[in-house]
Amino acid sequence: MTEQIILVTGSTDGIGKATAHALSRQGHRVLLHGRNPEKGRTVLAELEGATGSDLHALFIADLSVQEQVRGLAEDIAGAYDRLDVLINNAGVFMPEREVAPGGIETTFAVNFLAQFLLTHELLPLLKGSAPARIVNVASIAHRSAGSIDWRNLPGFPSYDAYDAYAISKVGVIAFTARLARTLEGTGVTANCLHPGVINTKLLRAYTHNGGEGAPPERGAEVVTYLATSPDAGAVNGGYFEESRWTRPSSLALDVGTQERFWEMGSSLTGAVQRADPKAYAR
Repeated sequence: MTEQIILVTGSTDGIGKATAHALSRQGHRVLLHGRNPEKGRTVLAELEGATGSDLHALFIADLSVQEQVRGLAEDIAGAYDRLDVLINNAGVFMPEREVAPGGIETTFAVNFLAQFLLTHELLPLLKGSAPARIVNVASIAHRSAGSIDWRNLPGFPSYDAYDAYAISKVGVIAFTARLARTLEGTGVTANCLHPGVINTKLLRAYTHNGGEGAPPERGAEVVTYLATSPDAGAVNGGYFEESRWTRPSSLALDVGTQERFWEMGSSLTGAVQRADPKAYAR
């Protein structure tokens, strides 16, 4: 691929950081995102030192706060006239229940709603850059969710950490499939993936002691494949496990589930209502 402008959320550590390094080595312009300015500046300096380029950039936002998600999109749209790839990589696993603004449980706010909102806010820029790609990081953990108690969302008053995480990832896959249908004919594709069991702070939060996991660079290979591979560019609405296109769970594939997550995302963020209605005609 020729040089692309690529936003990688959650790219100050773990899979996101490894992905940013891999993409920068390929000659792409990487837009880093993180919550911690100091960590972000360190990674930005690493990219600049490794590539000799000062064209990479850093953006700071807490994705559990919708106003900051919108601000992130505004900052990017104000700084760039195109965005070739959006990689929604940022994610959390919360051992104990925490609540984001609006009474939304933090896992759900970051893993699902932030992807939903940021994607919609950046769609005009992506469409203007077509062909463009949206890559959403999901998880094989979604397969453990056999059903969803919709009354428990989005605040999860009855909280189980793994269940909340798994359901948020069902939401990512359902959203990606629903989004892909709306994007047909626009030149923008949307796909999602399970990067593998990777040794990151998210895995350590789940296992409490680090557990077994492949290095972040292994997970970055999957993300980079979907972001840049010509083969992946021909797919829209796919779910990949370690670079293999496969079927997600029947729950994530269910059209009713996809519509329910879409309606919930729209209601909780207001994103679809602000968008061009013609872009979402079915």
